Amino acid sequence: MPTLLNRRLLEVSLYDEANREKLAETCSALGTDYRVVADRVGLVTPRVICQIINEACFTVQEGTATMQDVDLGMKLGTNYPKGPFAWANAIGVERVYAVLEALWQDTHDERYKVCPLLKRQALRGEPFAV
Repeated sequence: MPTLLNRRLLEVSLYDEANREKLAETCSALGTDYRVVADRVGLVTPRVICQIINEACFTVQEGTATMQDVDLGMKLGTNYPKGPFAWANAIGVERVYAVLEALWQDTHDERYKVCPLLKRQALRGEPFAV
């Protein structure tokens, strides 16, 4: 996912444990550190970021705050580099929706249910107006 590749530490999964040595060689040649995580939909970081974005959408949809307020609050309150809506735009709203929809289809866990605001933006192919 865009914005998650330019990190000092890559999060990867192995389809076949026999590829662990090749992964180590490849990352060493690239000068990249990595951590192997379970091969699950969304891995770890994308799953967490997409859930934050989804919750931010529910907050705006419910009228609790504006997109600008949420972005500013998250930047100031958590020291995130971007607010959830700016991050969604950088990643791509459609990609955020795809991750959450895949998580929902895989788990049917309520926490992955996509906010209608996010779904509408993704299906329209439009970024958030922040």
